[in-house]
Amino acid sequence: MTIGPKKKISQAKGRTRHSTRERLNIQRMVDTHQISVCKNCGAKKLAHRVCPVCGYYKGKQVLTIKSKSKDTVVDA
Repeated sequence: MTIGPKKKISQAKGRTRHSTRERLNIQRMVDTHQISVCKNCGAKKLAHRVCPVCGYYKGKQVLTIKSKSKDTVVDA
């Protein structure tokens, strides 16, 4: 016999839990995996992954990055 949850978990509560887990996983990867330097902007990034600052991977723009400080958008 299984006992289900007593109350429904709100979307905010569940999403907060999931985002915290994702953030901790990324931090764990940074602590244990190789960190390389982006050839385009010089920021630190995980090896074999898209640069989170500029959106470049292997010399090509693959992500569209919106700047927080300015209204400029770097298109892919």
